[in-house]
Amino acid sequence: MDSDYSSYHENLFQWIWQQLEFDCSGLQTDCGKSLIIAGTGYLNHGAGPDFLQAQLIIDGVQWHGSVEIHKSSEDWLRHKHHLDPNYNNVILHVVYSDENRSHPKTKAGASLYTLSLKTRLHKSLQKLLILKKSKQLPCGGQITFANQRAFDAQIRKAHGQYFEYKVKEILAGYPADRPISEAWKWSFIRQMFSTFGIPGNRESMLQLCDFLMQKGLKNQTVDDFIREAEKSAFDNSSIVWIDTGMRPAGRPAKRVVQAAALCYAILQAPFGLFLEKPGIVWNSIVQEVSPINSAGKRTSDLIFYTNFLPAMYLLGDLLHFDGLKSSARDLWLDGSQIVPEEIKKPFSHAGFSLENCNHKLGLAHHYKRYCSERNCHRCEVFKSAIRS
Repeated sequence: MDSDYSSYHENLFQWIWQQLEFDCSGLQTDCGKSLIIAGTGYLNHGAGPDFLQAQLIIDGVQWHGSVEIHKSSEDWLRHKHHLDPNYNNVILHVVYSDENRSHPKTKAGASLYTLSLKTRLHKSLQKLLILKKSKQLPCGGQITFANQRAFDAQIRKAHGQYFEYKVKEILAGYPADRPISEAWKWSFIRQMFSTFGIPGNRESMLQLCDFLMQKGLKNQTVDDFIREAEKSAFDNSSIVWIDTGMRPAGRPAKRVVQAAALCYAILQAPFGLFLEKPGIVWNSIVQEVSPINSAGKRTSDLIFYTNFLPAMYLLGDLLHFDGLKSSARDLWLDGSQIVPEEIKKPFSHAGFSLENCNHKLGLAHHYKRYCSERNCHRCEVFKSAIRS
């Protein structure tokens, strides 16, 4: 498979077809038949072909049916569409590359027309499809004012999406069999333990949290609870810890104590406290943790923004308390957050100015969910780059 497109999702090529982001003049199928696209069809979100009810004119004959999109022509057989009757109504196989000149057939035995896009993509789009082995972004290198403006808009969009993503993450760990006051605290605590496990001990910290959730506080002092957490963490052979290659501050022995101390403060706090303004609540919780057991400012800020504020938004949603939701979201949008240098570096190397988003975690979300996962077709920067 060609290295210039193999890392991209197939839905990028679905988007290229749907938006007709290629030269449509004088179209021909790979077997030389004239092709006019009267309608691309609508995207199918269920099983079966990618686009339904497409309208095509092939060699002067009007066709109505489905269109299947693949990166490579061999994918028709690889995905076993030739054995699936759901694909019997496919009238066109659209691929990025058909170098092997395959001749796909439906289960009913009908031969399919194929359209290859590789030589028809606009030069700017073709250039962006060329993946480099370095960490350089595909859309970097020639940043214009329009691209920078689109980048700033995209990061603002990603910043809001990241908040929603974190809310859903916390909701996924919500123990619905418990009362709201208890269930909400533990869903927040569970996400907090996961954050304390960065980078290599997330799952181990979640296991520990589940142990502690089963046991509860049992009228313990904070010191008793911390000892209970340490015993559950390190005397339990089912929890495996990664301790090598980490900074001393990030090692499990320290993180377990810090997580347990903060967990204790959250569990001890009256539920009514969490209905106050999020900033005030957080300060009250943190002040209950002894300095010797507290996390550093960077970790504490990370938990505040990526765990606590989304948890407070979720609580407002559960209680239909719009004021709490607004307060949590406003703090997220307006706050200044620490973004790791390894996240900022690819963008600065690509030529983007980070002046407007240097302290926004949306930058990390954009890098992970758009750039790394090659969801370029959903990105405003990508669209700006190929159309400028």
